[in-house]
Amino acid sequence: MNEQIGVVGGGQMGSQIAALSAMAGYETHIYDKDTENVTSKLKFAEDNLKNLISKNKYTEEHLANFKDNLHVAKSIDSLSENKTFIIEAVVERLDVKLEIFSQLSEITDSEVVLATNSSFIAASEIAKDCMHVQRFINMHFFYPPLRMDLVEISYPESTATEVISRTQSVGKSMGRSIVTLKKETPGFIVNRMLAALVDEAYELYDEGIADFEDIDLAIKKGLNHPLGPFELSDYSGLDIHYYAKLKIFNETKNPNDYPKKFLEKKIQDGDLGVKTGKGFYNYKKD
Repeated sequence: MNEQIGVVGGGQMGSQIAALSAMAGYETHIYDKDTENVTSKLKFAEDNLKNLISKNKYTEEHLANFKDNLHVAKSIDSLSENKTFIIEAVVERLDVKLEIFSQLSEITDSEVVLATNSSFIAASEIAKDCMHVQRFINMHFFYPPLRMDLVEISYPESTATEVISRTQSVGKSMGRSIVTLKKETPGFIVNRMLAALVDEAYELYDEGIADFEDIDLAIKKGLNHPLGPFELSDYSGLDIHYYAKLKIFNETKNPNDYPKKFLEKKIQDGDLGVKTGKGFYNYKKD
């Protein structure tokens, strides 16, 4: 099927997902209410792509496809026109996602696949309040999508078999390796494993056992990980970890599940990691 793809959310994730889509030859539109932000993020994605071309990771054809196939939509309504596959990549908050998908489910045909990039909010949670539940699915890319070769797919029992196969096909055509879960679980495979590591690292830091820089260094040198848990949090987005923990706390009411105070302060200060220029580490250029 020759999919026509839309991406909602123009941050680091959404812009690079849209880039992958366009590079794969799909006619792609991206929408974000902050037009300046999406423009700057697409420029960032293009610069990254050129850098990867110089390293023979991509070709000049990919860059040409990026320029020819990727367009910025002015509204969700215009984004949805003639689309067959829409991927949401906004903030990890159920209320925000529900608002978007509720609108999308009303203005799109029942055959249009509605995918969320979330790995903590299940498609079943979103679909139950929307129309045509059979077309909802999780399609989780990893940051940064242009460099990370993996997409995790998860779906509820209500999802149509065709929707699963179409999602797998789109992911593969973007050049990603695909893993498909047999049942829904918060965090899927990778983030469920990493959550245990990050939670323990946060506990060590909160107890004053060691500075976060030393914890990162210990994990990188001792376990041969490319990034430490605090660096990884910065790249993933501190808001993603915060809202995921908050969601768990709201379900369990267990005080131990509430996000750490130092993390909550960073969210309040707007220090969300790489995407804002500052998290545990500083990424702002002088």
